[in-house]
Amino acid sequence: MRHLAIILLTIPPLFLSACGDRTEQTEDGGIRTTVTRGPVEVTVTATPSELEVGEHLTLVVEAITAPNVTITMPMVTANANGSVGRFHVLSDEGRPDIPLPEGQDGRSWTQVLVLDTFEAGSCELPAIAIEFQDDRADLPVTGTISTDTLPVEVTSLIGDDATTTALRDIRGPVQMIDPWPAWVWGGIVLVALLAIGLATLVIRGRGLQEIAALSPEEQARRDLLALESSGLLESKQVQPFYFRLTDILRHYIEGRFGLQAPRSTTPEFLVEMGRNSVLTTPQQDVLGQFLRAADMVKFARHEPTPETGREALAQARHFVDETAQEEEGSES
Repeated sequence: MRHLAIILLTIPPLFLSACGDRTEQTEDGGIRTTVTRGPVEVTVTATPSELEVGEHLTLVVEAITAPNVTITMPMVTANANGSVGRFHVLSDEGRPDIPLPEGQDGRSWTQVLVLDTFEAGSCELPAIAIEFQDDRADLPVTGTISTDTLPVEVTSLIGDDATTTALRDIRGPVQMIDPWPAWVWGGIVLVALLAIGLATLVIRGRGLQEIAALSPEEQARRDLLALESSGLLESKQVQPFYFRLTDILRHYIEGRFGLQAPRSTTPEFLVEMGRNSVLTTPQQDVLGQFLRAADMVKFARHEPTPETGREALAQARHFVDETAQEEEGSES
């Protein structure tokens, strides 16, 4: 009878005193929802609630519990693809069972996730179901508290067309080279060795000085001119064009400013660029938008028009000319 009385006294506050979700905007541009059930209060905050494709979104889940109430961690679990809804999980940090500040009775359970997505449009962060156990009575009582979904708006840097363009499926295997006899391969290897030897002689004899004399901006201008004359845009080879374009710009940035651009992902490079003062804030913004838009073409299979590609080439030239002029002016 004593155990039955304990259960009857515990169930009403735990399962019947649940408050509905409260969703509100935060001062820093995020969105927050809060729900309370018995001895547990959960707050979910997504910042920002409006972001660009490839930009990071921080998701903070915090549960405040009464003493002797435990939360099952992690509260948010990524699926088999490492995603939460349409967002990829970049990092996940949990801080369980932390005492509240002095004067407050209870415990704090927190999980912080950094997310991103390359899909533009309106989407929702899915609802979260969090399990807990109440050990305040002689018999433990378990329960689940669920939050509401959070609406998030993801905008594209390359126009409205990107929001309606579906990603293409992966193509099947393609045979790149027909099987040739061994003697053909032997001839190719021999010709390649002769070409390497000849190139080595030219570089040692007279070509080395010319290559060494090129400044980063001169090399970038020469490479951009060669890319413009390659005919890739005219033949609708958009992906090879953008790979070469961003490679030229990244090597120029490394040569001019010493930033490790060629070996970094776009998010890693933008973080390093933000810590450096060699570029002005407007230049950093333009460069960040340019690289994110190029990533949409290279990795999300977006296919812009040849005119858009020529505009991207012109933007790269303008960036080289602008930063080269500033450097020359500072040196004189």
